[in-house]
Amino acid sequence: MRQPGLLPDAWFSRDLPVLVEAVRHFDTSTQALTASSIAERMGWDVETVRASVRALARGGYVVEQRASMSSLPGGSIKQVSAEAYREAGAWPTAEAVADRLLAALQKAVDQAPEGEAKGKARRALDAFLAAGRDFAVDVASGVATGAISGS
Repeated sequence: MRQPGLLPDAWFSRDLPVLVEAVRHFDTSTQALTASSIAERMGWDVETVRASVRALARGGYVVEQRASMSSLPGGSIKQVSAEAYREAGAWPTAEAVADRLLAALQKAVDQAPEGEAKGKARRALDAFLAAGRDFAVDVASGVATGAISGS
C-alpha cells in the first residue's frame, strides 16, 4: 500500500530501464543517444523517455545534449556517469562485491572436502557473517576505492 501523497515509482518502472539502455549504448559508442532512438528500441513513447532523461539528468546519471535552446528538454543524451554504470550493473557496487564474496565463501564451504579444509572454510564464512553485511560492504568499498590495499 502506498502512503498518501507519494508519487508512483518512476525508478524501476521508467528511469532504470532507460539508464540501462543508455549505458549499453555508451559502452560501445561515443555518439549522442536520442530519446527517440531509446523509445524505438524499447517500444516506449518518446515523451516517457524524455521525462526519464530529464529525471536522470537531475540525478547526475546522464548529461543531456541540446542542439539549440529551442530543443525539447530530454531529447538527447551526451554521456553517462560512472554511477550510471554501477546502477545499470555494468560496474560493481560495494554491496555487489560483498554479496559475491559471501557467495564465494559459501561455495568454498560447500565444495571443501571434509576435515581441516572444510573447517577453515566454515570458520572464514562464520567470521564474515558475524562481522555483518555492513562491515563487508565497508571493506569492499575500501578495496574498490583504494582506501584499503592488499599490499
